[in-house]
Amino acid sequence: MSRTLALKLLPAAAIAAVVRSGERLEIERAVRIPLPTGGDGTARGKAIHEALAAWKPGRIATVLAAPRSDLTIQNLDLPPMPADDLPELVHLQAERDIQLSEDGEGFDFLPLSGDEEHPYRVLGAGVSATQWKTLKATCDASELKIARIVPEPLGWVELGRAALTDRNAESLGVFSAIIERQAVVWAGRGDALQLIRTVWLPADDNAAADAAALGNELRRTLLSLAQSHDAGPPPRCYYIGDNADEIAGELGATISKPVQAISLAKLVRIDASFDLPSSGLSLVELAPMAALAAAAGAGRGAPIDLLHPRRRPPAPSKARTYVLATAAAVAGVAMIGWQAYQNVQEPLALAATADAERRALEPVLESYKADETKATAIGNWLGQSTNLLTELDHLSGRLRPEPLASEKFAADQDLVLTRLNVINRQVSFTAAAKSNDAIQPAERRLREGNYRVDRGVVEPKAEGMPGFNVTVIETIERVAPAAIATTAAEPAAATPSAENRAAPAATEPAKPVEAEKAEPAKAASTEKTEAEQPDSEPTKPPAESEKPAAADEPAKSPEPAKASTPVESAAPAAGATS
Repeated sequence: MSRTLALKLLPAAAIAAVVRSGERLEIERAVRIPLPTGGDGTARGKAIHEALAAWKPGRIATVLAAPRSDLTIQNLDLPPMPADDLPELVHLQAERDIQLSEDGEGFDFLPLSGDEEHPYRVLGAGVSATQWKTLKATCDASELKIARIVPEPLGWVELGRAALTDRNAESLGVFSAIIERQAVVWAGRGDALQLIRTVWLPADDNAAADAAALGNELRRTLLSLAQSHDAGPPPRCYYIGDNADEIAGELGATISKPVQAISLAKLVRIDASFDLPSSGLSLVELAPMAALAAAAGAGRGAPIDLLHPRRRPPAPSKARTYVLATAAAVAGVAMIGWQAYQNVQEPLALAATADAERRALEPVLESYKADETKATAIGNWLGQSTNLLTELDHLSGRLRPEPLASEKFAADQDLVLTRLNVINRQVSFTAAAKSNDAIQPAERRLREGNYRVDRGVVEPKAEGMPGFNVTVIETIERVAPAAIATTAAEPAAATPSAENRAAPAATEPAKPVEAEKAEPAKAASTEKTEAEQPDSEPTKPPAESEKPAAADEPAKSPEPAKASTPVESAAPAAGATS
């Protein structure tokens, strides 16, 4: 005898019952659990978990009975088709009325009739994607072992199957039951369900009116069964519920056909230790969900399971095809490998011959190493100097990227070069500006042109160039971009001052030629590097003892052969404003 937990979720409560299935359905215990209202499924699930903690429900399987009020029921008429194509077409038709979840859970269907030659009649039942998400959150938070989710009306179908005797098991039967203010009518032959309907009864609790409404639905069901292509002998009619004898008699008078009464007390037994009236529950509420739980405990499949919906069967296995394809691929690879091995042997023989010739030429190669060393030294020496015209062209484009006639470049940012020295790859120049604001943008453009820039003396009150009252001495050198990034990452304290930088020595000084001798720049009190000197503050004049070497002092080259004559001009350099 197996035990199964039956659970039904209502808007404000949940009903749980422990069911034992055997020769007869038995309810061991049941309880009504108050639940918080709203869409918070996690809070509802935690309330169920706390209420059922004493039952230890995690050890037994749980069947969730979905109430009719939460379900969307669809009766679909579809053309003949192969059974494998039916799930996709049903889902396609169902999505017109209900928004399904992405994985297809929350909706299932039951084929009532039809095959490849006859049209299908399909019963579909499901919930929307939002309802399914809330329902799953409730089940996860309750920590129950949910085995299946079945529409509650199908529990009456299980009760009808249990009501049939062995003599009438294969005969067609039409059953009916009243659940609160709705009635269920279904027809089945054995375990096969052929038709099911739910009918809302009048709002007034009137037994005669309920019997009349249910009788009319029974008459419609009998007419529908009689018109089907596989109609057989007239079916038997049954009524299941409380006060079955009285309601069955009224139904028989309404449809002019005998209706057999089946009491719920004969189908469902209550454990002696459980007091049903004191629990506030009725047998009509517990019977259908208990029948679904008993069917799961007995191993019978559910006609409709929202948790495990019907899907297109998987494609037949192609393992044999894959094995043969793999074997063919291995054989092809082996053949290609053997051919590649044969192809490699010939080049290896040629390589061995070439290696022997190389060993014979090793003495000659050794004699060339000295020449290669000298050529490398000469190349390095040539690389230490720069091309003057190329350097002036590149420098002018950095100092003033726009022509003089262009209005895209502000005239306040112009620099006038009054002196220019080129020694090896290093360029030193003296420039006049209208204000300090023009110095830093010019330096930024030089750095963007892959120059390393070292700012020297800044004279804020120069008088050599009318309108250009600020002079600055800059030392630049074009280097690779990586060297610029490395220099920018060094701390400001590591930058040597202008007075501490050693001037390049030369065995024979080259006296610069001055077309117009500039007025000596006034000394600054302290020299600041680019990282230390703000653009808005002029440099204070230095003391006499700290004055740097004059800008017009001849530069010296470390080697006589590589010394280059400094070029000094009072005229503006290319790209600078005259």
